[in-house]
Amino acid sequence: MLPHRDRSALRKIEEELAASDPVFAAKLSEGGPPLQSRRWQAILVAAEVTALLMLVFGLMAGETGWFLWGLLAVPLLVWAHRSLLLRRRQRAADDQT
Repeated sequence: MLPHRDRSALRKIEEELAASDPVFAAKLSEGGPPLQSRRWQAILVAAEVTALLMLVFGLMAGETGWFLWGLLAVPLLVWAHRSLLLRRRQRAADDQT
């Protein structure tokens, strides 16, 4: 817990920020993305790395199955990223209105 003097100083800074730039202050008060969203992003990144490794391993080792599964995963990951991005943009547009 902060001392009273520090809390009052922070409160004054918050008030000045809210007065000068209310949109930025609102974004700061929202906080970061929800834990579920961050978890989903981490899963997508892990899946991308796996698909890339499958493609490279399939090409280098001559394993057709690995290459084809990696090639199949790429459009699915592109679709997942696009849908996540569109959902995030829609949520941001809804918050602004």
